Parts: sequence; C-alpha cells; structure tokens
Amino acid sequence: MGGGMGGGMPVVPGTAFGGATDPSSIRPGDGLRVIPSIQVSERYDSNVFFAPKSLLRGLNPEDVVTTVVPQVRGLYTDHKNLVKVNAVVGAVGSYYVNNTGLSYVGANAGVVLDMSDLVSQWRPGARWTVSDTFFYSPQPPAFLVGGQLGEQANPLVAGFQAYRTNTKSNNINTQFELPLSMTVKLTGSYANSFIRYGASQVPGAPTLISQDLHTYTAGLLREVSLYDTVRADFIGSEFDLGELGTLSLRGGTVGWTHKFSPTIRFNAAGGAQMLSGELNGAGLSSIIAPVGNLAIQWNDPTTSLTLAYRIGITPSFQSRAAALLNHMVSFNMTQKTSIRDLVALVEANYGVANEYGSNSASTLSWTTVGGTAGLTYRATQKLFLTLTYNYQNVENSFGGTRFAYDRHVAQLSLSQAFY
Repeated sequence: MGGGMGGGMPVVPGTAFGGATDPSSIRPGDGLRVIPSIQVSERYDSNVFFAPKSLLRGLNPEDVVTTVVPQVRGLYTDHKNLVKVNAVVGAVGSYYVNNTGLSYVGANAGVVLDMSDLVSQWRPGARWTVSDTFFYSPQPPAFLVGGQLGEQANPLVAGFQAYRTNTKSNNINTQFELPLSMTVKLTGSYANSFIRYGASQVPGAPTLISQDLHTYTAGLLREVSLYDTVRADFIGSEFDLGELGTLSLRGGTVGWTHKFSPTIRFNAAGGAQMLSGELNGAGLSSIIAPVGNLAIQWNDPTTSLTLAYRIGITPSFQSRAAALLNHMVSFNMTQKTSIRDLVALVEANYGVANEYGSNSASTLSWTTVGGTAGLTYRATQKLFLTLTYNYQNVENSFGGTRFAYDRHVAQLSLSQAFY
C-alpha cells in the first residue's frame, strides 16, 4: 500500500492510499511516523447521478463540485525492523453547487501489516501480510483492481457502475508464502469482503444487491529458472446474496510468470471453476466456468506501464440474483516528462459481463468503458498539483430494461502534506 513507483515517481494524490506524499522519498526509521495531508479539488461533472437523463425527471445532472479530503497516514517499523505498518484514514467532504442535496461526507481507511521479516526468522524467505480496506461513499467505484499485475481483481467492483447510491464496503485479506525448498514455495490467501448498498438517490431506481464474499487460494509455486516461475492454485469463492441466494465457485488455475528483463515482466494464468448454488429460490445446476488472467508490465525509472486482462464469474448487483461471466481489460501508464517533477497519467478500462448458464429470455448484462488522462506536478516534496479528465460510458440491461449514459469529469486538485 502506498510506496512510490520506480525511480521515486510520485504517488498520484487523492487515491485511497496515495495521500499527498511518496513514502519512498521519506527516510525510513524506527518507530511511528505520522503524515497528515489535505487535498482540495474542484471538478466539473456532467452526470452526478450516474444515470440516463430519462430517469432524472427534470433534475440537472451537471454540476460543479468542491471536495476536501483530509487524510492521515501512519508508518511504523519496530526497532528490530521485523514488523512494518502502513495505515491511512481519511474523510471526503463534497459540496455540490446545483444539487446541494447531494453534498456528503464520506470516509476511507486502510492498513497493511507486513510481518514477512518476522516469520523469516522462523523460515527464511517466508512472507506474510494482512490488510484491511474500508470505504463509505455515495459514489461506488468501477474498475477497482488489486494486485500490481491485475491477478487479484476484486470481483465485487470489476467494472460494474452502480447508480448514485450510498455504499459501504470492507475487505480483509491475508497472504502468505512458505518456502519448502530453494525453488518451491507453498502459497495461500484468504479474503473476507462485504458491500452494502443503501437507498438509491435516483428516482425510481431499483435497489442494488448487497452481498458478502469469501475467497481462498492454496497452491505451489516453483522457480524453474532465473526468469521463469510456474504455479498451480486451488481457488474458491463463496458469494452470499442474502435472501436472493448463494453462489459457490471451486476450481483451479495453472500460471506462468516470465521476466524478459529487469524492466519487463509477463504473467498468465488460466483454469476452470465449478459453479453451483441456489438463486431466487431455485437450485443452480453445476456448470463449468472459465477463470484466468494475463498481464504484461513495464517498469523503469521513467515509465510504469501495465496491460492486463481478466475473466471470471461475478454475481449480479441489480434486478435479480444471477451469475455473470465478466471480461475486463485495463491499461495503466505513468510517464515522467522532460519537465522536472511533471508526470503524465493515462488509464483505460473496458468491462463487459453477461449472464452465464441461464436460459432466461431476459438475461442480465452490463458494459462499462472508461478512460482517464492527466498530469501531476510535484511543486515541492510536500505539494502536488493534479489535473485530470475522465470519460465513462455505461450500458446496462437488467430484466429487459436497458439504459445507457456518458459521463465526463474534469478535475483540478491541490494536495499538501505536513511532515
């Protein structure tokens, strides 16, 4: 969580764990380091309701929004350098000029506990981390991806864009690696997540489906050369959709990672899962569903670039309970410019999901396309200026009802750290 990119590239301010400072630029030391920061931004938003104009009944979807984000980051290392903690807690306050009733105060928090050096005393090379992230906001995110190469995409937010709805989510995750020999490691992970939707702020919009998720993996990783690693994993997921039913996924993947050079890395995995459960009071016949991902990453002192693809089952969030097969493609690039401390940012995402294993005539589906371009300038070690433009296109079909909309957002942000 946090850390700067290659070459001391600054973290983009305003992200959940970016804050307004790059921890890699701070001299490490024992004990606790507290870094307060504040971000003030002004943005134009063409669709603050995340909905087609036909559903807004005369409401004005365009607005100018002022947002203030106070945040506190805590960095801790014990005197033996065995336990490291990186934590952040922040509030988000937004004021809407045209739709003042939408003004809100939200919150986000997160912590990563790295105990790898501690367990390495027992078994050299062992790794163990525990993390927890939480957010509350009326603007549920789309395209939230975990894992540097996209291999751990959060299926709760793999591209679906909800109406403007009060949303809170929490995810607890633990991962470990245990060396069995010089070249073989035992790996595993467990995550417990929930997402809760409140009443929609769009007139007549249907209630979204709150849910709980348990995900677990266990596998073996083998380094077959200095440049190649192969792995085999058992993976399972359990979705609880409340009164609407449950989904269960169990299966496995085989993966390969290749380092072409210190700069370029390729990762691929593929497999299948057995899908079963009970939805809307009816049993779901056990069927096979594909699961997998591939990604290529370039990282040098001036450029960080990732292109990733993921396929897997996600549950429906709207209309009725269902299993959907989700495809997601993402591109992310951070590029230093010829101007000192000026960095260019480009992101593009495409997500599509269609109902899987259903004979229903009115199947569910959604498609979301998004992109962001911007510049961030580090005026001083503690002061950042960021200018971004974001575009989003959404097209959904739920129970025979279709709607689509575009959204344009231009934002200027000023972030200041205090340490």
